[in-house]
Amino acid sequence: RWKRDVEIALGLLGLDFVLEDQPSKPTDKSTAEYVAEYQEWDRANRLCLKIIKRSISDSIMGAIPDSDNAKQFLGAIGQRFVESDKAETGDLMDRLMSMKYDGSSGVREYIMKMIHISSKLEALKIPIAEPFLVYHVLNSLPSQFNQLKVAYNAQRDK
Repeated sequence: RWKRDVEIALGLLGLDFVLEDQPSKPTDKSTAEYVAEYQEWDRANRLCLKIIKRSISDSIMGAIPDSDNAKQFLGAIGQRFVESDKAETGDLMDRLMSMKYDGSSGVREYIMKMIHISSKLEALKIPIAEPFLVYHVLNSLPSQFNQLKVAYNAQRDK
């Protein structure tokens, strides 16, 4: 989502062309028009880098290798988030699978927490099938909810 927001902001500013391939540096044989185009790209690239760097936290900034190319820098950040997504996926899966209703809150709130975790996993491209989620919710409830389980299973069989 962060990357999409940055790309939208750069697009609205008319700077998103920098995220395409970098033009080759002008030589002595380059036309004045090409030199001007390259200078425009170079200026836009520096602005994009400033915008991107300003939009990330210092802790992330320290973990990203510096680059003078906005496209490469954005790619490096994207790679870091892919690694972060894997860790988050594992954490969410662990949380979902280890949840047990302890009675400290209402059953509805407990179920909503499980659905929320499932939604986060789906956003990370790990969809949880609804029948599995229902099965897991019911099996994570203590025995005092056995009548609910029986009622659900009877209703499901109809």
